[in-house]
Amino acid sequence: MLDIIGDVSPDDNPLSTMLGTTKATQTLHEWLEDYLSRPTAVSTAVEGSQTTYLDLSQPSRRNNVCQIIATSFRVSGTERVVSVAGMGDPMEYQAAKSLRDWKNKLEFSLLRGSRASGDSGVGRQMSGIENIVTSHYTARNSGTSLSETEFNAMAYDVATDVGTSDVFDIVLTTLQLRQKISTFTAGATRYVAADDKRLVRPVMVYESDFGPHRIFGHKDVSSAAATPGPKVIGLKEAKWKIAYLRPPVRTMLAQDGDRENGQIVGEATLEFLAERSSALRSGYNQAG
Repeated sequence: MLDIIGDVSPDDNPLSTMLGTTKATQTLHEWLEDYLSRPTAVSTAVEGSQTTYLDLSQPSRRNNVCQIIATSFRVSGTERVVSVAGMGDPMEYQAAKSLRDWKNKLEFSLLRGSRASGDSGVGRQMSGIENIVTSHYTARNSGTSLSETEFNAMAYDVATDVGTSDVFDIVLTTLQLRQKISTFTAGATRYVAADDKRLVRPVMVYESDFGPHRIFGHKDVSSAAATPGPKVIGLKEAKWKIAYLRPPVRTMLAQDGDRENGQIVGEATLEFLAERSSALRSGYNQAG
């Protein structure tokens, strides 16, 4: 099923299409993250001196919660036998539509999920990108203009922390703010066809002093004018993965009348391997 969902609405769901996948083995998915601090002073050793041993920091344990996502479909007995214009087999049509819905729900959770453990009859919920990126989060004054200088400052903040090789290479923002970025005047701003064949529309690429950034106008990025306001999110693609406890599976359910029933169920979470390579700023004026 994973091979199939990669082809479902790829340009509307860049995260669930582009991010790598891995395997979760528990409902609480855990992994290790290590970080090497950059030096802040000149370091020297005296010739012939005895070795000094410093305490080494242990990798940090990170985790996220696996979330069950389920969609359903149903076709009446009559629908299965009458001639239906334009959709072929109604069951296959409704199942494909349910799969698109499943992927849309996954995409929204990857971006905006708010962690819940699932106690007391509440469904487990993963923490999404907007709630994970904190190391380089800046809440701008409401109505701040998204300028080229502002965008480059985002990349600079990450570069000074983790180095230029780990600066975010994907930018997700609202559709209106994407239009604003397209007006940036740097000579390196260009439009290129995406190499990833799963993406079917051209992707805008802006190249800052810290590398190229693919710009996606995303339907699910928070756009409300109220605090914290419209967001711009920078991600290092290789540092984010979808961990599947159960890949989505289509199952036909018991017949309970003159109809056939089915569902698509899967369980997954978002794995973040180096949150410090990402950035998030909010509060921008949608009009630019």
